[in-house]
Amino acid sequence: MRLPLRHPPHGRDAVLRRCAYLEALAEHARGLALGPAAELVAPRGSRGRFGSALQWHFGLEPHDGLDRLDWEDRIELKLVSVWRARDGLACDKLKVCDLTIDPWHKLSNVLWVFADRLTRVVVGHRFTRLSGPMRERLEASWTIDPHFEKPSLFVEAREQEQRQAPAYYLSAAWFRAEGLLPRELPGVLPFDSRWWSGARTGGRDPLITLWRGEAQGELLCPRCGGPIRADHERLGRDGWAPAVHAMPFGERCGLRAHFAVAASHLALGPGEPGRAELESALQGLLGSDQVERLADHVVEPEDHLH
Repeated sequence: MRLPLRHPPHGRDAVLRRCAYLEALAEHARGLALGPAAELVAPRGSRGRFGSALQWHFGLEPHDGLDRLDWEDRIELKLVSVWRARDGLACDKLKVCDLTIDPWHKLSNVLWVFADRLTRVVVGHRFTRLSGPMRERLEASWTIDPHFEKPSLFVEAREQEQRQAPAYYLSAAWFRAEGLLPRELPGVLPFDSRWWSGARTGGRDPLITLWRGEAQGELLCPRCGGPIRADHERLGRDGWAPAVHAMPFGERCGLRAHFAVAASHLALGPGEPGRAELESALQGLLGSDQVERLADHVVEPEDHLH
């Protein structure tokens, strides 16, 4: 159910906010697999767990629902899940904040971090400031009827824990219209929502096996060594394919769905820094004590350029 906007637009450009440290973190985040951190910091299957993982990697305490901007109350962090469609990259609508919070403040300065919808690997980022024509176009949502027209910013009420939870959302079309989504990015794969819904057994995501060009019948599970069967033609074409783990299989693998990802389609190429860590993280080979925080490996500059 869609409701009218509660907060009127500010009617002025937001002041530009920068942070050199945040910019460095964003640059180093490409190729970061969010799955292992999500298991550490958020309940299994919870909404927003990958956003919480991103906050944790950036050195923040995972949180949601605050009226402050995530980064020093200067810049908001937003994780956008993307996938490869026929005409470029696509995304879903995105929650901005709860209805009680001013969405115009939340969108004043934003770091948009893009992650592949299937693998949950960071593939790129953009910084934006709510100003000029972008601001004016978004502010037009204030005068648009949410029931009969298609505003870029709208309020929608979702069922959450047996209660209505109204919140502000940005439409998927807004990201395309404002040119925030590149036409393509390395590491972005097609997404099959029907297969994914059926494959998430017990609220647990399917397990990944990387395919490096092995012949049919030679792909092995990296966790237990059992045989993995997948459509290699589809792997070569789309970069991924549903898979079946044949017997014998280990304890972790038996009750989970599986899919294979072509190693040639990852966000980081062979030999790039972080590639080995990405492969281990994707395939579930890291113990909880081996998940390292991105912020611990990025040098904080003396001057943040505030």
